Amino acid sequence: MKRNLKFKLSFIILSLLLSISCKKEKKLSAEIEPAVSFANTPLGQKQKEFFDKYDVLFEYNWDRNVFARNAIADPASINDVLPYMEIMEELYFKALANVAENGSFVKKQTPLTVYLIGSGINYGGSESFGESTSGQAGNIQPNRLTLGGLTNFGVALRRKNADAAFLNMIYEAATFSNPGEAGLIGFLYHEYTHYVNVRNDIPVPFALAAAANYLKGTNAYQSTTAATAYSKGFFIPYGMQNEMEDFATYVQIIVWKTPAQIQATYLKSTESTKKYQYVLDYYKNLGLDLNKLREYLQTQEVKDRLITIKRKYEQ
Repeated sequence: MKRNLKFKLSFIILSLLLSISCKKEKKLSAEIEPAVSFANTPLGQKQKEFFDKYDVLFEYNWDRNVFARNAIADPASINDVLPYMEIMEELYFKALANVAENGSFVKKQTPLTVYLIGSGINYGGSESFGESTSGQAGNIQPNRLTLGGLTNFGVALRRKNADAAFLNMIYEAATFSNPGEAGLIGFLYHEYTHYVNVRNDIPVPFALAAAANYLKGTNAYQSTTAATAYSKGFFIPYGMQNEMEDFATYVQIIVWKTPAQIQATYLKSTESTKKYQYVLDYYKNLGLDLNKLREYLQTQEVKDRLITIKRKYEQ
Protein backbone atom coordinates (compact mmCIF):
# COMPACT_ATOMS: atom_id res chain seq x y z
CA MET A 1 0.00 0.00 0.00
CA LYS A 2 2.79 2.39 0.96
CA ARG A 3 4.63 1.46 -2.19
CA ASN A 4 1.55 2.29 -4.30
CA LEU A 5 1.11 5.59 -2.44
CA LYS A 6 4.77 6.49 -3.01
CA PHE A 7 4.41 5.58 -6.66
CA LYS A 8 1.33 7.76 -7.04
CA LEU A 9 3.00 10.70 -5.29
CA SER A 10 6.09 10.32 -7.46
CA PHE A 11 3.93 10.21 -10.57
CA ILE A 12 2.04 13.38 -9.58
CA ILE A 13 5.27 15.29 -8.81
CA LEU A 14 6.84 14.18 -12.10
CA SER A 15 3.74 15.26 -14.02
CA LEU A 16 3.82 18.69 -12.37
CA LEU A 17 7.50 19.13 -13.18
CA LEU A 18 6.96 18.16 -16.80
CA SER A 19 4.02 20.55 -17.02
CA ILE A 20 6.09 23.43 -15.60
CA SER A 21 8.98 22.55 -17.90
CA CYS A 22 6.74 22.58 -20.97
CA LYS A 23 5.28 25.93 -20.02
CA LYS A 24 8.75 27.43 -19.55
CA GLU A 25 9.90 25.99 -22.84
CA LYS A 26 6.91 27.47 -24.65
CA LYS A 27 7.42 30.84 -22.99
CA LEU A 28 11.14 30.90 -23.83
CA SER A 29 10.44 30.06 -27.46
CA ALA A 30 8.01 32.95 -27.70
CA GLU A 31 10.45 35.37 -26.11
CA ILE A 32 13.35 34.67 -28.46
CA GLU A 33 11.37 35.24 -31.63
CA PRO A 34 12.93 38.32 -33.29
CA ALA A 35 10.78 41.43 -33.52
CA VAL A 36 11.22 43.38 -36.75
CA SER A 37 9.89 46.93 -36.89
CA PHE A 38 10.05 49.52 -39.64
CA ALA A 39 9.97 53.30 -39.56
CA ASN A 40 6.84 55.03 -40.82
CA THR A 41 8.70 56.59 -43.75
CA PRO A 42 8.85 55.80 -47.49
CA LEU A 43 12.09 53.89 -46.87
CA GLY A 44 10.63 52.02 -43.91
CA GLN A 45 7.56 51.14 -45.94
CA LYS A 46 9.71 49.79 -48.77
CA GLN A 47 11.74 47.73 -46.29
CA LYS A 48 8.51 46.30 -44.88
CA GLU A 49 7.18 45.59 -48.38
CA PHE A 50 10.30 43.60 -49.26
CA PHE A 51 10.25 41.82 -45.91
CA ASP A 52 6.59 40.82 -46.24
CA LYS A 53 6.75 39.90 -49.91
CA TYR A 54 10.18 38.29 -50.26
CA ASP A 55 11.25 37.44 -46.68
CA VAL A 56 14.35 39.60 -47.05
CA LEU A 57 15.53 42.35 -44.73
CA PHE A 58 17.48 45.30 -46.14
CA GLU A 59 20.05 46.77 -43.72
CA TYR A 60 22.09 49.91 -44.35
CA ASN A 61 23.55 50.76 -40.93
CA TRP A 62 27.14 49.51 -40.77
CA ASP A 63 27.55 46.79 -38.15
CA ARG A 64 31.13 45.65 -37.63
CA ASN A 65 29.93 42.57 -35.76
CA VAL A 66 28.30 41.21 -38.90
CA PHE A 67 31.66 41.00 -40.65
CA ALA A 68 35.24 40.30 -39.59
CA ARG A 69 36.65 42.28 -36.65
CA ASN A 70 39.18 44.06 -38.85
CA ALA A 71 36.61 44.98 -41.51
CA ILE A 72 35.76 48.62 -42.09
CA ALA A 73 33.34 50.26 -44.50
CA ASP A 74 31.73 53.59 -45.27
CA PRO A 75 28.00 53.32 -44.58
CA ALA A 76 25.52 54.03 -47.34
CA SER A 77 23.84 57.42 -47.27
CA ILE A 78 20.23 57.02 -46.23
CA ASN A 79 19.30 59.18 -49.25
CA ASP A 80 20.65 56.53 -51.62
CA VAL A 81 19.04 53.48 -50.01
CA LEU A 82 15.44 53.85 -51.18
CA PRO A 83 16.28 54.55 -54.86
CA TYR A 84 18.76 51.67 -54.85
CA MET A 85 16.06 49.35 -53.52
CA GLU A 86 13.66 50.57 -56.21
CA ILE A 87 16.22 49.94 -58.95
CA MET A 88 17.06 46.55 -57.46
CA GLU A 89 13.36 45.71 -57.40
CA GLU A 90 13.30 46.09 -61.19
CA LEU A 91 16.60 44.36 -61.93
CA TYR A 92 16.39 41.57 -59.38
CA PHE A 93 13.06 40.87 -57.66
CA LYS A 94 10.71 41.55 -60.57
CA ALA A 95 13.17 40.06 -63.05
CA LEU A 96 13.43 36.76 -61.18
CA ALA A 97 9.69 36.68 -60.52
CA ASN A 98 9.02 37.07 -64.27
CA VAL A 99 11.65 34.66 -65.54
CA ALA A 100 12.05 31.86 -62.98
CA GLU A 101 10.07 28.68 -63.58
CA ASN A 102 8.61 28.62 -60.09
CA GLY A 103 6.88 31.57 -58.46
CA SER A 104 8.57 30.73 -55.16
CA PHE A 105 12.08 30.99 -56.63
CA VAL A 106 12.68 34.52 -55.30
CA LYS A 107 11.84 33.56 -51.73
CA LYS A 108 13.72 30.27 -51.84
CA GLN A 109 16.84 31.59 -53.53
CA THR A 110 17.14 35.04 -51.94
CA PRO A 111 19.19 35.62 -48.77
CA LEU A 112 17.62 36.55 -45.45
CA THR A 113 19.50 39.86 -45.32
CA VAL A 114 20.89 42.30 -47.88
CA TYR A 115 23.52 44.72 -46.53
CA LEU A 116 23.97 47.97 -48.44
CA ILE A 117 27.27 49.89 -48.19
CA GLY A 118 28.50 53.25 -49.47
CA SER A 119 31.65 52.13 -51.28
CA GLY A 120 33.00 48.80 -50.08
CA ILE A 121 34.46 46.68 -47.34
CA ASN A 122 38.14 46.53 -46.55
CA TYR A 123 39.73 43.90 -44.37
CA GLY A 124 42.77 44.85 -42.34
CA GLY A 125 41.91 48.43 -41.39
CA SER A 126 42.64 50.30 -44.62
CA GLU A 127 40.62 53.50 -44.91
CA SER A 128 40.46 53.64 -48.72
CA PHE A 129 37.65 51.94 -50.60
CA GLY A 130 38.53 50.79 -54.10
CA GLU A 131 35.81 48.23 -54.75
CA SER A 132 32.12 48.18 -54.07
CA THR A 133 32.30 45.00 -52.07
CA SER A 134 35.01 42.61 -51.06
CA GLY A 135 35.29 39.23 -52.70
CA GLN A 136 36.91 37.73 -49.65
CA ALA A 137 35.34 34.67 -48.08
CA GLY A 138 34.46 36.64 -44.94
CA ASN A 139 31.86 38.48 -46.99
CA ILE A 140 30.29 35.41 -48.60
CA GLN A 141 27.73 33.80 -46.32
CA PRO A 142 24.79 31.42 -46.87
CA ASN A 143 22.27 33.83 -45.36
CA ARG A 144 23.23 37.26 -46.68
CA LEU A 145 24.18 39.34 -49.69
CA THR A 146 26.42 42.40 -49.37
CA LEU A 147 26.19 45.12 -52.00
CA GLY A 148 28.29 48.25 -52.13
CA GLY A 149 28.74 51.17 -54.49
CA LEU A 150 25.69 53.13 -53.35
CA THR A 151 27.62 56.41 -53.18
CA ASN A 152 28.59 56.42 -56.87
CA PHE A 153 25.20 54.99 -57.76
CA GLY A 154 23.53 57.97 -56.06
CA VAL A 155 25.69 60.44 -58.01
CA ALA A 156 24.79 58.85 -61.36
CA LEU A 157 21.13 58.60 -60.42
CA ARG A 158 20.73 62.30 -59.58
CA ARG A 159 22.65 63.77 -62.49
CA LYS A 160 20.29 65.58 -64.85
CA ASN A 161 20.38 65.17 -68.65
CA ALA A 162 22.42 62.01 -68.24
CA ASP A 163 20.05 59.16 -69.09
CA ALA A 164 22.53 57.52 -71.45
CA ALA A 165 25.30 57.58 -68.83
CA PHE A 166 22.91 56.20 -66.22
CA LEU A 167 21.84 53.28 -68.42
CA ASN A 168 25.48 52.69 -69.35
CA MET A 169 26.27 52.38 -65.65
CA ILE A 170 23.49 49.83 -65.27
CA TYR A 171 24.05 47.79 -68.42
CA GLU A 172 27.64 48.22 -69.58
CA ALA A 173 30.30 49.41 -67.14
CA ALA A 174 30.08 50.12 -63.43
CA THR A 175 32.69 52.49 -62.04
CA PHE A 176 31.98 51.31 -58.50
CA SER A 177 32.79 47.61 -58.89
CA ASN A 178 35.64 45.38 -59.93
CA PRO A 179 35.22 43.78 -62.36
CA GLY A 180 33.00 46.43 -63.91
CA GLU A 181 31.79 44.50 -66.97
CA ALA A 182 28.00 44.41 -67.43
CA GLY A 183 27.49 47.38 -65.10
CA LEU A 184 25.18 47.23 -62.12
CA ILE A 185 23.38 44.19 -63.54
CA GLY A 186 26.64 42.27 -63.82
CA PHE A 187 27.61 43.32 -60.31
CA LEU A 188 24.27 42.26 -58.80
CA TYR A 189 24.29 38.83 -60.38
CA HIS A 190 28.00 38.32 -59.75
CA GLU A 191 27.49 38.89 -56.03
CA TYR A 192 24.21 36.98 -56.03
CA THR A 193 26.00 34.00 -57.56
CA HIS A 194 28.42 33.93 -54.63
CA TYR A 195 25.43 33.58 -52.34
CA VAL A 196 23.86 30.85 -54.49
CA ASN A 197 27.17 28.95 -54.69
CA VAL A 198 27.45 28.79 -50.92
CA ARG A 199 24.00 27.19 -50.71
CA ASN A 200 24.36 25.03 -53.83
CA ASP A 201 27.90 23.80 -54.44
CA ILE A 202 29.72 24.69 -57.64
CA PRO A 203 29.72 21.65 -59.97
CA VAL A 204 32.96 19.71 -59.53
CA PRO A 205 33.49 19.41 -63.33
CA PHE A 206 33.38 23.21 -63.60
CA ALA A 207 36.07 23.62 -60.94
CA LEU A 208 38.25 20.94 -62.53
CA ALA A 209 37.91 22.05 -66.16
CA ALA A 210 40.69 24.66 -65.96
CA ALA A 211 41.96 23.98 -62.45
CA ALA A 212 45.62 24.18 -63.46
CA ASN A 213 45.14 27.77 -64.63
CA TYR A 214 43.84 29.29 -61.41
CA LEU A 215 46.17 31.93 -59.95
CA LYS A 216 45.27 31.29 -56.33
CA GLY A 217 46.95 33.32 -53.63
CA THR A 218 48.30 35.95 -56.00
CA ASN A 219 47.16 39.09 -57.81
CA ALA A 220 48.68 37.95 -61.11
CA TYR A 221 45.25 38.09 -62.73
CA GLN A 222 45.58 41.89 -62.68
CA SER A 223 48.34 41.74 -65.28
CA THR A 224 46.66 39.04 -67.39
CA THR A 225 45.16 40.15 -70.70
CA ALA A 226 41.63 39.28 -71.67
CA ALA A 227 42.89 37.27 -74.65
CA THR A 228 45.10 35.16 -72.38
CA ALA A 229 42.22 34.58 -69.97
CA TYR A 230 39.98 33.47 -72.85
CA SER A 231 42.58 31.02 -74.09
CA LYS A 232 42.89 29.45 -70.65
CA GLY A 233 39.19 28.92 -70.11
CA PHE A 234 38.05 32.14 -68.40
CA PHE A 235 35.59 34.89 -69.32
CA ILE A 236 37.35 37.63 -67.32
CA PRO A 237 40.90 37.67 -65.89
CA TYR A 238 39.31 38.41 -62.50
CA GLY A 239 37.84 34.91 -62.56
CA MET A 240 41.30 33.32 -62.54
CA GLN A 241 41.57 33.91 -58.78
CA ASN A 242 39.54 30.85 -57.76
CA GLU A 243 36.48 28.73 -58.56
CA MET A 244 34.06 31.10 -56.80
CA GLU A 245 35.12 34.17 -58.77
CA ASP A 246 35.38 32.14 -61.95
CA PHE A 247 31.79 30.91 -61.71
CA ALA A 248 30.49 34.38 -60.78
CA THR A 249 32.22 36.04 -63.75
CA TYR A 250 30.66 33.51 -66.12
CA VAL A 251 27.23 34.51 -64.83
CA GLN A 252 28.22 38.18 -65.08
CA ILE A 253 28.91 37.82 -68.79
CA ILE A 254 25.92 35.56 -69.54
CA VAL A 255 23.44 38.16 -68.22
CA TRP A 256 25.18 40.75 -70.42
CA LYS A 257 26.07 39.19 -73.77
CA THR A 258 23.98 37.09 -76.16
CA PRO A 259 24.98 33.47 -76.87
CA ALA A 260 26.23 34.61 -80.30
CA GLN A 261 28.41 37.31 -78.74
CA ILE A 262 29.74 34.87 -76.16
CA GLN A 263 30.54 32.36 -78.89
CA ALA A 264 32.41 34.97 -80.91
CA THR A 265 34.38 36.60 -78.08
CA TYR A 266 34.72 34.36 -75.05
CA LEU A 267 34.61 30.71 -76.08
CA LYS A 268 38.22 30.36 -77.18
CA SER A 269 39.01 27.04 -75.52
CA THR A 270 37.51 23.62 -74.89
CA GLU A 271 37.48 24.38 -71.17
CA SER A 272 35.44 27.58 -71.52
CA THR A 273 32.91 25.86 -73.77
CA LYS A 274 32.36 23.16 -71.15
CA LYS A 275 32.22 25.62 -68.27
CA TYR A 276 29.74 27.82 -70.11
CA GLN A 277 27.32 24.89 -70.39
CA TYR A 278 27.88 23.87 -66.76
CA VAL A 279 26.81 27.34 -65.61
CA LEU A 280 23.70 27.39 -67.81
CA ASP A 281 22.70 23.91 -66.60
CA TYR A 282 23.40 24.80 -62.97
CA TYR A 283 20.92 27.67 -62.96
CA LYS A 284 18.38 25.78 -65.07
CA ASN A 285 18.41 23.02 -62.47
CA LEU A 286 17.58 25.67 -59.87
CA GLY A 287 14.73 26.91 -62.08
CA LEU A 288 16.29 29.94 -63.76
CA ASP A 289 17.20 30.35 -67.42
CA LEU A 290 20.01 32.92 -67.55
CA ASN A 291 19.42 33.67 -71.23
CA LYS A 292 15.76 34.47 -70.56
CA LEU A 293 16.88 36.64 -67.65
CA ARG A 294 19.19 38.63 -69.93
CA GLU A 295 16.43 39.07 -72.52
CA TYR A 296 14.01 40.34 -69.88
CA LEU A 297 16.52 42.80 -68.41
CA GLN A 298 17.24 44.24 -71.86
CA THR A 299 13.62 45.01 -72.72
CA GLN A 300 12.66 48.61 -73.36
CA GLU A 301 9.91 48.32 -70.72
CA VAL A 302 12.50 47.67 -68.00
CA LYS A 303 14.72 50.50 -69.22
CA ASP A 304 11.77 52.89 -69.25
CA ARG A 305 10.91 52.00 -65.64
CA LEU A 306 14.53 52.61 -64.62
CA ILE A 307 14.45 56.07 -66.17
CA THR A 308 11.14 56.77 -64.41
CA ILE A 309 12.83 56.00 -61.10
CA LYS A 310 15.74 58.25 -62.06
CA ARG A 311 13.37 61.16 -62.72
CA LYS A 312 12.06 60.96 -59.15
CA TYR A 313 15.50 61.65 -57.68
CA GLU A 314 17.18 63.98 -60.15
CA GLN A 315 18.44 67.26 -58.71
